Amino acid sequence: MTAQWTRAALEDLGPVTDVPTTADVLDVDPWTVYEQIRRGTWDLTRVLRLGRKIKIPTHDLVTLLYPSGHSAAGPSASPAAATNTNPPAQEGSHAHERTGWLRATEG
Repeated sequence: MTAQWTRAALEDLGPVTDVPTTADVLDVDPWTVYEQIRRGTWDLTRVLRLGRKIKIPTHDLVTLLYPSGHSAAGPSASPAAATNTNPPAQEGSHAHERTGWLRATEG
């Protein structure tokens, strides 16, 4: 069952969360997130690799889902753009198509 992911619930996760929780927040299959990270196409948040573990900064999720407000960590900014560790998209690629499901949630 998918939890109700309010801003407060996200911030209560602590500084980082795991891929299964990130997938639950975004309502996608965890395998999808793991696969995009492996391929280098995950561009919604920063990815922190700690040995074999993969962690996602919760501030990035808050900023992604609640872009107009401010979190306890500071003003809203694009975390992926500020510290993107993924290779840049090739010219002519359509990164927004990889995350088309997100367009339905944007206001």
